Amino acid sequence: MAYEHQLQVRYGETDQMGVVHHANYLLYMEEARTAYMEALGCPYREVEERGIGLPVRRIDLRYRASARYADKLTVTVQVGRLRAASVAFEYEIERAEDGVRIASGTIELACIELKGGPRLLPEDLREALATAAS
Repeated sequence: MAYEHQLQVRYGETDQMGVVHHANYLLYMEEARTAYMEALGCPYREVEERGIGLPVRRIDLRYRASARYADKLTVTVQVGRLRAASVAFEYEIERAEDGVRIASGTIELACIELKGGPRLLPEDLREALATAAS
């Protein structure tokens, strides 16, 4: 189950040429992922209140075209690989106006105890992500 998140490039996210700085794509992906988790009934705030952290473990990002100031973007996110103590989300970023693919990537998150080390994904969170992945 893929989730689409809409956003518009802000001026402060661009360089002097009006092109989005590469680091901002990670912020766009994170914004889409947190909205997706909320839509799945697993808001990050509630996950963290349970003492669970989901830190980034690995990022793979491929830039394909430039986004520019004021472009409207669609960030599509879906669950890719789901393991006992980690989950990988897959992303596509497209310019909404013409469908040009701007970037694609994968972000893998580990599951940890906020006050300790690694842990298994809680069953309810794992079920929500597994449902989304199928």
